[in-house]
Amino acid sequence: MIGKNSRHVKEAVKLKQKKYRELQNKYIIEGIRFIEEGIKSSKVHYILYSSKLFKTSGYERILNTPCPAFEVSDDIISILADTENPQGAVAVAEKNLYTLKDIKNKFIVVLDEIQDPGNMGTIIRTADAAGAGGLIVIKGSADVYSSKALRATMGSIFHIPIVFYDNFKEASFELKNNDYRLYSTSPEAKKYLYDCNFKDNTAIVIGNEARGMSKDDIELCHEKIKIPMIGKAESLNAAVACSVIIYEVVRQRLTT
Repeated sequence: MIGKNSRHVKEAVKLKQKKYRELQNKYIIEGIRFIEEGIKSSKVHYILYSSKLFKTSGYERILNTPCPAFEVSDDIISILADTENPQGAVAVAEKNLYTLKDIKNKFIVVLDEIQDPGNMGTIIRTADAAGAGGLIVIKGSADVYSSKALRATMGSIFHIPIVFYDNFKEASFELKNNDYRLYSTSPEAKKYLYDCNFKDNTAIVIGNEARGMSKDDIELCHEKIKIPMIGKAESLNAAVACSVIIYEVVRQRLTT
C-alpha cells in the first residue's frame, strides 16, 4: 500500500486542478467502466485503488491487466474521487493531442464557449455515438477534462478526436481552408436544418447556452440554421439542440 506522500498520489491530487491538467496533459478518471475504457485505449498511466473496490462487481477487469496499480486507503480515494459513493478506484490518464488533420470523417461539431460541463460531456458522447469525425472546442468553453464533463462522456473521451483553438476566428479559417461548410445555430435564422445539405464537409457550430454565438462569429459561418419550435417552449438545452442537428446530419448521410 502507498500513502499520501507517494509521487503517484501527489500527482493525482494535483491533477484535480485544471492548471496541472493542462501542464501535464493528464487527468483523473474514476470508476471501473471508465478506467476499463481508458486501458483499452492505452491511455491509463496507473490505477489507484482501495479495498472498497473488491466489493464492486467487475473489479478484476481493471486489476488483471498490465496497467500498474497501487493500493491506497479509502480516505485517499475519497479525496481523489468526485462521486458521492466512489467504487474504490481512480486512474491517471494521458490526454490525446489532436490537430484538424487527424479528423478523417468530414463531420465536425464546434463548441463555441459552451459553459456547462454536463452539456460538454453529453455532446462529446452524442458526437461519438453518431460517428462524427471529431469536435473543436474554443477557449472559454467548459473544461473537457473536469470530472463532471468526463462522467457525462461515458468513456467517449477516448474514442473521438477533440481539437482545441484559442478563438473561433482561427478555427473557422482552418475549417474553410479544408473545405468545410460552417453552420451556425440561431433562433433568428430563416433556414431550418432540414433544408440544408449536410452530405459534404460539415461543421456544426453550437454557441454559448445563454448568449449564443457572437455576431462576429456568426458572420464567419456560411449559413445560419434553426430547429423548428412548434410548441410553447422558446428554446432547447444546448446538448439536446446539438443532438437534434447531429442526427439530421447522420440521417442525410445514411440516405442514398
